[in-house]
Amino acid sequence: MAHIRFENITKKFGTKTILDNMNLEIEDGSFTVMIGPSGCGKTTLLRIIAGIGPQTSGKVYLDGQDISNTAPAKRNVAMVFQNYAIYPTMTVRENIEFGLKNNKVPKAERDALVKEISEIVGIADLLDRKPNTLSGGQRQRIALARAMVKKPKVFLMDEPLSNLDAKLRVSMRTELIELHKRLKTTFVYVTHDQTEAMSMATNIILMNNGEIQQIASPREIYTNPNNLFTAQFIGSPQMNTVSFGEGKGCYGFRPEKVQLSATAPDMFYTRKGTIVTKEMLGSETIYQIRFDNHSIMVKSLDDSFSADSEIYMGVNEEDIHLFDEKELRVAPEDARYAAMMAQL
Repeated sequence: MAHIRFENITKKFGTKTILDNMNLEIEDGSFTVMIGPSGCGKTTLLRIIAGIGPQTSGKVYLDGQDISNTAPAKRNVAMVFQNYAIYPTMTVRENIEFGLKNNKVPKAERDALVKEISEIVGIADLLDRKPNTLSGGQRQRIALARAMVKKPKVFLMDEPLSNLDAKLRVSMRTELIELHKRLKTTFVYVTHDQTEAMSMATNIILMNNGEIQQIASPREIYTNPNNLFTAQFIGSPQMNTVSFGEGKGCYGFRPEKVQLSATAPDMFYTRKGTIVTKEMLGSETIYQIRFDNHSIMVKSLDDSFSADSEIYMGVNEEDIHLFDEKELRVAPEDARYAAMMAQL
């Protein structure tokens, strides 16, 4: 069991409040990803769980036990940092067993743990090497192995893949997903990369300015964003939005939900525009289209349309999102929904 609960958590740095009276629960066994722009408070939350950046006020519970004032070493959590924090003068084996030695774990038990964990993360043949002779991906595996030998209830990861190249990040994402399935323990992962969040998470916590914008599965947060910030933060390119007029809210639709054609389509929402730019990205093409003094992005599998040509675009009714003047989503069951849709 590794259920985490924050109760009225506040964190201040001097006179600046980063988190204000926050309440949050992280499910046992979940792969929870905290995402948001730089400075939104996600790493601060992670450090509060670890105990290395304690809250100013409020309580943290792990499996119902108050750990608010428990020393980091006694919280039964393990943290993997962005810079790996590997000791360069030690071998891979010495790095992995460092914490075990400090905790006076017998040598036979240490050897068995190092053997087991190094095989799981694929570095069993590197145990006598020094970190400076290894690749970024291999050093990341050392950091993971060092965390795993503690057999913690919770794994905390602070942007652990950000220093890797794009190709290696993809393979390491897959490995972390498989590792989570194998260990069946709670992962709390911080990133600013929405691709990591969408591909790895069972639950996403989206934050902005120290406030939680939405907690949901990747599918739910993509299809039913709570507000305009969530709608535009999740998805690439971001959701297109068009204002109803000052103080009247807006409507939006995702670039991949737009259908392009040379003739007017029989769809709920249609507009005629001009292709301003065209970017071919291999399997898909990104078009920028201008209409009625608006500019939108379209992600299409059809690369046959040319820049500067006129084009029709259409969107199905179920793919239109409405937001009120407070930038909150207006759901179909809302009394305002029909009147707002009638304006399109």
